[in-house]
This record gives sequence, C-alpha cells and structure tokens, in this order.
Amino acid sequence: MSRHARFAAAGDVIQAFRHSVARGKSGWPARLVAGALLASLPPLSAQQIDEAFDPRDFTGNWDRETAIVTYSNVPGSFRDPVNRQMPDQGPTAEPPFTEEGRRQYLDNMPGYGANRREFERNDPFGRCEPAGIPRNLTVEIIEPHDTFEIVQTGDRIIQFFEYRHDWREIWMDGRELPAFEDTWPTWNGFSVGHFEGDTLVVETIGFDARTWLDKYGHPHSEEMRLEERYRRLDADTLELTMTIWDPVMYSEPWNSDTKIYSLNRDRHHQWDEQIYCVPAEEFSLQELFGTGNTID
Repeated sequence: MSRHARFAAAGDVIQAFRHSVARGKSGWPARLVAGALLASLPPLSAQQIDEAFDPRDFTGNWDRETAIVTYSNVPGSFRDPVNRQMPDQGPTAEPPFTEEGRRQYLDNMPGYGANRREFERNDPFGRCEPAGIPRNLTVEIIEPHDTFEIVQTGDRIIQFFEYRHDWREIWMDGRELPAFEDTWPTWNGFSVGHFEGDTLVVETIGFDARTWLDKYGHPHSEEMRLEERYRRLDADTLELTMTIWDPVMYSEPWNSDTKIYSLNRDRHHQWDEQIYCVPAEEFSLQELFGTGNTID
C-alpha cells in the first residue's frame, strides 16, 4: 500500500467513526472497530520516510556517530600517545604544516596525541574559553551532550551547540564574505552559506586565533578560511566534510575526514541539561584531579 493510499484508508476509517458518532453509536464497539482498522494498516516503510524528507532541510537535533573526534585523521590518541591511529578515525595523516604551524603546534602542548606532555596542560577549552568553529563541531564531550541543533529560517541558518550553549549564524540571504581587512576576529567567525545542488556550502572567515582546531592542539591563524559541506544522505543521516585554507599555519588546503551525524528524533526541541563552563568550578576540578590547568 502506498503512502497516499495508507493516508486515504486512515481517512476512511476516521470518517466512518465520525458517522457512528453522529448516529449516537460512539460506544466502545465502534471505537474498538476503528482502532482495529487503523492498526491493520501497514506502517510507513523506511523507504517511504526517505522519499518524504527534503534534502535541503537540515532542521533538527544531530548527534555525533563517534565519541572521539578531531578535525582530521591525525597521529595519536589519548589512550595511546605513541603515534597510534585514533579510535574510529581510520588511517593517520600528517597535517601539511608550515614551519610556523609546526612550531605553534608543538608550543601548544596538548593533553593528547603524539606530543602529549601533561594532561590538558594548556588547552584553552579547559580554561572555559569558547571552543569556536570548527571545534564546536567535533569537541569531545560526555554523552548525551554531543548534540547540535540546526534551525533554518528564511535568511539564516542557526546552529545551537548543547554543550556550553554556544551558537552561530550562517547567512543565507545571498551576501558574500566581506574582505578580510573588514572583519573582526570572533570565536565562531563570520559565515555565509549557499546550496550547490542539495549540498549546503558554508564559508567562514574572521576567526580568533586563540582557539584550537581540536583537542590535539592544531593551531590556526586569523587568516584561516573554512569551508563546510553538509549533505543529508538520507532522512536520518547528515554528512559533514571541511577544508581549511590558512597560509600561515598550513602549506596547502587541509581536508578533514568525513563526519557523520544522526538525527535524534527523540530530542526534538528539548535539551537534557544546561551545561556551562564556570571558571571557579573548572579550577576546583583541576585542583582535585591534578590536571594542572591555570586560569590567568
């Protein structure tokens, strides 16, 4: 039975039930018959659901498919700091560092990875500083707080990040990116978007260089330009790939691995908990567990 035929059959059942009510025969036998008829109708198949979704509609809560993620496939893991591939990340790959990029990467002393020194020694995220973009899209957090929500309006797309309740806006009104010299460094940058077929392409500039690309300490400069490409593979699956251009830190464009997110239908328009980073509480935890971060 087709989707339209199913809806038509359901309408016939409802109409018959209404007639029984109008004739004063709305007791439990009539309701039982109506319920039985509705229950006998075949459910919508996964294929029918897929046929119904709009590939340009990204509205909803999206959960990461992997618990440990970074910008791209890079050496090292918090489980094994000696140049092992990351869990669920596939083969390792060396970022195309410039001399300055490698120097900055080594200076960052991340808490994880091949050049790990002390646990989260100077990760800005551990000092309650904003994660920024693209790290907001990949930051490792405790489930179930791995959700971001997309809300689409006529001229904007807004992304809400559950962890620390951050957000960004992507302008969809046809404007172009401003000249670099006309931007002011911000945590999430200035973003514009457009569609190429059913792929949402987001371009962003104007970044604050104090953020890291990921927890492994990969740096970027204020000159970074980021391109994100979002594509709905089916009704419940979102794919994201990213490319960075940053001539200060990387000698060539650096492509991310493919990120996969699943639509969480059970959490539509609701968030389980408000989680904020409170500097005093963060400092107390670091003192308790001896992580060594300092808040200047």
